[in-house]
Amino acid sequence: MHYGSTYAMTDYESKVHNVYFTANYMPMEKLRIFSSFVYNMAEASLDVVEMQVPSGIEELLGNANFDYTMVNDYSNLDYAMMNLNVGFEYKFTDKMAFTADGTFIDLTDDEGYVYGDETGSFFMIRTGFKIDF
Repeated sequence: MHYGSTYAMTDYESKVHNVYFTANYMPMEKLRIFSSFVYNMAEASLDVVEMQVPSGIEELLGNANFDYTMVNDYSNLDYAMMNLNVGFEYKFTDKMAFTADGTFIDLTDDEGYVYGDETGSFFMIRTGFKIDF
């Protein structure tokens, strides 16, 4: 048996800003130095959901929950992330090189509703050999 449907119109607004810089420098033919900086800031939110529930429907459906007061908070987003990378590549031959770089990432999560507060930073160093086939 179908008792009908109900819905609510609501808006979700998001604002995202990105900045990206990169630089490459070759002081000699075999050495390449590189860096990048990325900054991302995002905010988003859902308007309050105002569901119009037909009168008497709660008694007919028994276990139905028509409380939507927290739905808009679940979709909030407010974070900033910075990513800084610096490294180099030294070519031994045209087909083989040594690479090394360091990356620092910082995340500030001001609206950690879904997964909890994910604010934090980390630093990573990578080294390796690059072989072209």
